[in-house]
Amino acid sequence: MSLDILTQSGGDSSPTSMTPNKRVSLTWLLPLGLLLGFILILAFLFGSRLMPATHVQTAPVVTVRAAEGEQVTSGGGSQMLFQASGWVEPDPYTTYVPALINGIIDKLEVLEGQSVKKGQLLATLIDDEQKLTLQAVQKKYQSMEKTIDAHCMGIPIVEAQIAAAEKKIVAGMSLLDQERDNLKRLESIGKNAVSEQSIVQARFSVARHEALLAQVKTEVPELTAKIEQITAEKESMLASLSELKVEEAQAQLALDRTRITAPIDGVVLHLHAAPGKKRMLQMDDPTSSVIVELYDPEQLQARIDVPLTEAAGLGVGQKVEMVSDLLSNKVLHGVVTRISGQADLQRNTLQAKVAIENPDTRLRPDMLVRAKFYSAPSGNNAGVASAGSLSLYVPESAMVGDSQLWVVNSSNLAELRTIELSQDHRDDHIRVLSGVKSGERVILPPHTELADGKRIQESNTPE
Repeated sequence: MSLDILTQSGGDSSPTSMTPNKRVSLTWLLPLGLLLGFILILAFLFGSRLMPATHVQTAPVVTVRAAEGEQVTSGGGSQMLFQASGWVEPDPYTTYVPALINGIIDKLEVLEGQSVKKGQLLATLIDDEQKLTLQAVQKKYQSMEKTIDAHCMGIPIVEAQIAAAEKKIVAGMSLLDQERDNLKRLESIGKNAVSEQSIVQARFSVARHEALLAQVKTEVPELTAKIEQITAEKESMLASLSELKVEEAQAQLALDRTRITAPIDGVVLHLHAAPGKKRMLQMDDPTSSVIVELYDPEQLQARIDVPLTEAAGLGVGQKVEMVSDLLSNKVLHGVVTRISGQADLQRNTLQAKVAIENPDTRLRPDMLVRAKFYSAPSGNNAGVASAGSLSLYVPESAMVGDSQLWVVNSSNLAELRTIELSQDHRDDHIRVLSGVKSGERVILPPHTELADGKRIQESNTPE
C-alpha cells in the first residue's frame, strides 16, 4: 500500500508544479524580441548603406561663365542661351469692366470665352429706381421752364406802361408850357385889363400841371425798377433751371450706367456676376463691383520665370521662341519687353515679360509655354552675350543614349535622369539645358552594373 502511495506521488504532474519552469523560458523571449526589433529598425534605416556599394568613376557638372564679349553663333546667326517655362497672360494687363453704380444684376448678355466688340452690351442692372428719378427731375425741369415763361410775360406789360408814361411826360410838359405862357400873357396885360381871379386861376393851373408832370415822371423809375426785379428773378430761375438740367443729366447718366458695355474688342476671361447678384462700389473686396474681365487676344504676353543661374543672359529686346502643348506644331515668336524689379525668393527665379508677336486666337491666359531665349545675331553689338551668363556642361562620355545620364543623388545612390541638350560642345563636354544642377556629379561608364537606387562608391574621380 505504501508502494502505491509512492507511485501516485511520483507520477503527480499537476500544473502548479510546472509553472516556474514555463516562466523562466518566457523571460528569455522579451530581450530576444527587442533585439530582433532593433535589428529590423537598423536594417530599415541603414540597410542600403550596409549593402555592398558599386565602385564608379564620376565627373562634376561644369559651370561655365561666358567671357566678356563672347559670342557663339549657330547657323541662323544666333544661339539659344537657355530655356525656361512660363504662362500666357494679357498684355499689358487684364481689362476689368465694373458697374459704375451700386445695383443688382438684371441680365448677363455674355458668357466666358465669348468674343465681344467695343460698345457691345455685357450686362444690365435693375433700373426702376433710376427711371423714376429721371422722370421726376424732368417734370421739375418742365415746371420750372413754364414758371419762367409765365413770370417773364409781365416784362412787355411793364415796358408798355413805361412807354405810356413817357408819352404822358411829353404831353404834360407841353400842357405845362402852354399854361406858363398863358400865365405870363395875363401877367403882362396887367390887372386893369384882366381880373385878379383869372391870374390866380392861371397860376393854379400851372401848379397843377407841374404836379401832374412830376407824378408821371416818378412812374418811369418805378416801372424800370420793376423790370429790373423781374429780370433778376428770371436770372435766379434760370440758375435753378441749370441746376435741374445738371440733375437731369446725372439721372440720365445713372440710368445709362445700368447698361454695362464692353470698353474694348476682346474675349470674356472671367464672369464675376450673375443675375440677382449685387454689385457694390467702395467695398473691401476689390472685385465687388466687377462684372467681367476682358482681354485682347491680339495682345498677349508670356510671363517667364527665368532661373537666377540664367538671368544674367536676360535683356530687354531679346528674341524668344515659345511652344505650347496646345499648338505643338506652331512656334510663337516674342521679344522681352520687361524684366521684373524683384526676384522670387522661394523659386529662385527672375520674372521676364515676353510680348508674343504672332499670337494665335486659340491661346488662352494661364496656358503654359516653354520658352527658348536667344542671343542676338553675330555682328550686332546687342547680340554680345552678357558677361556672367552661366551654362552647364557634362562629359559627352557620360551620356546614356541621346538624352539620359546617371547622376549621384544626395543619398549617394545612382539615379538615371532624362536631360535636354543643346548643340554647344566644348572640350569633350556638351551643354545641358535642363535636368541637372550645378555642383552635381555624373557617373562615367561603364554603366552595366548600375540600377536606379543602387548604392555607389566614388573612386578615382576625374575632374
